[in-house]
Amino acid sequence: MTTHRTRPPDPFTFVRDNTRVAEVRAIPEIRLHLAHAASGLWRLGESGSAAPYWAYPWAGGAALARHILDHRDIVAGRRVLDLGAGSGLVAIATALARSSSPSVS
Repeated sequence: MTTHRTRPPDPFTFVRDNTRVAEVRAIPEIRLHLAHAASGLWRLGESGSAAPYWAYPWAGGAALARHILDHRDIVAGRRVLDLGAGSGLVAIATALARSSSPSVS
């Protein structure tokens, strides 16, 4: 008996086919690949699998990203580590804030 293994989808193709690039609500400076209603990604959470945490801007991360962008001095001249990055929203906001902040000596 021959078994055929299906290859897992290419991650880049999967993200491209199942998300749309869109502005994050309340953070127009940042655009991410986000899940949308037609993508069906939300069904993963209903089937017992974890919904893809990277495809949704979590409220806490969005609030922190907005705060960092509004108060860029918080990250000026500092190294920042974003643990549990999910979509990377806070890390992206930090990089944007640092790129436009005056240097702190």
